[in-house]
Amino acid sequence: MKQSLNLKLSQSLTLTPQLKQSLRLLQLSSFDLEHEIQQTLESNPLLERIEPNTTNIEESTFSTSDANEAEFNQLEDKEFKTDAEPLDIETNSFNSADVDLHWQDHNTGLRQNPANQSSQLDSENMAFDQSLSADETLYEHLYWQIQMTNLSDKDKLIAKAILRSFDDDGYFNIEHEEVCLMLDSKLEIDTDEVAAVHSLIKTLDPIGVGARDLGERLSLQLANLQTSDTVDSSTLSNAQEIINNHLDLLASRNTSKLKKLLSINDQELSESLALIKTLNPRVTNNFTSDRQDHIIPDLVVVKPGDNKDSQWTVNLNSNNQTKLRVNETYSSLLKSEIDQQGSDFIQKNLIEAKAFIKNIMSRYDTLLLVGQAIVKRQQAFFEHGDQHMQPMVLLDIANELEMHESTISRATAGKYLLSPRGVVELKYFFSSAINTTDGTTSSSTAIRSLIKKMVASESKLKPLSDNKIAQELEQQGHIVARRTVAKYRESMHIAPSSQRKSLL
Repeated sequence: MKQSLNLKLSQSLTLTPQLKQSLRLLQLSSFDLEHEIQQTLESNPLLERIEPNTTNIEESTFSTSDANEAEFNQLEDKEFKTDAEPLDIETNSFNSADVDLHWQDHNTGLRQNPANQSSQLDSENMAFDQSLSADETLYEHLYWQIQMTNLSDKDKLIAKAILRSFDDDGYFNIEHEEVCLMLDSKLEIDTDEVAAVHSLIKTLDPIGVGARDLGERLSLQLANLQTSDTVDSSTLSNAQEIINNHLDLLASRNTSKLKKLLSINDQELSESLALIKTLNPRVTNNFTSDRQDHIIPDLVVVKPGDNKDSQWTVNLNSNNQTKLRVNETYSSLLKSEIDQQGSDFIQKNLIEAKAFIKNIMSRYDTLLLVGQAIVKRQQAFFEHGDQHMQPMVLLDIANELEMHESTISRATAGKYLLSPRGVVELKYFFSSAINTTDGTTSSSTAIRSLIKKMVASESKLKPLSDNKIAQELEQQGHIVARRTVAKYRESMHIAPSSQRKSLL
């Protein structure tokens, strides 16, 4: 083989450190972004947070001082070649991971002055509480009751171990032997002692906590009703028989087989089912979880003025904007007589601090642009609700803003919008189009809303089948196949018609 030397020209995209950071910051949720900012503040002494009462926020955010600006720009140009315009990148290297045109079917100077935003939101009385909840946890509620009993110190230690073994739904899913292993072997605790304390815990409020499964939980609650004079004994007995031995038939709503097995009529079965319906299968709902996920809205939708014809507008949530600036005390050291090592350290961190601030502001700009485009297209949703959602995919917003779909995907992932209709994830606004009889299209989200409304108003004695729902949708002008109805119904966790049937 003959060797030769050739020159070849080609174009390729190289991601600078600043661009990589921009892509990562755009994709982060508000909670993750705050964590990222805190880590950067701790590692870079040239970066500092602006407190809410600091004046000249907008000015301070982008500059160190007039004297250092020119020098800083020279440093920056050596390292970075990109600007801080709203972020976009058009390269196939991101398509497979980020582009999702049908997310829901698969389970310019727009930077606004923060001071103006704050006053606008204050005028709309939009207040946000971002503090952690101080509500009582299930563990705290139960242990307080344990402290009120006459249990020995040894038994209270056993109770604490049992309570710590509950899952998020308040179930006890381990064996008593495992509880013994959690405790100090010097206490010489046996399984009988653990079982006794466990039995006591199952009598605490809320009744049914500490059960091993749903059947035991409901059975404990029924047993607690035995002393009640308002419950008929035969009805209670039938309910206990259903819960203890025929929970599977109850789940499948097989009422005919239940009547045959219990030798009761429709009226007696109806009364027993009504009693079961009063039980609480989710005893932890009224308690704060030890691990809470707090949603902080990134955008706020308001309708300025009282004019019903005015358009809904969107702004960044000023309470969720972190404002940063370069520490002038450290940056001014560049003009003093310091050694080369100190100068290099300050220059390096100064560049990184400035780049981080620009990327944070670029994230806010991009998020606001995307939010404005979404709200502009979904005016009917904010005015009238889910049934008026317009079909929209990532490509629609990408074309309107002249950005890549991967950028829109990043900007909407894990971001939330607060409106009079509640807190909504931005991904919720993207849905595929469904044909209508008049030649137009409607959103799959609107179809889901219609299906949910139909099921909510159906007769419990004769619930609507998927085929019947498809027929009623067609009468309203929506062409939806039965299989599509079934898919949408399942995505909303609505049981099939055979399981929705009830005697109540």
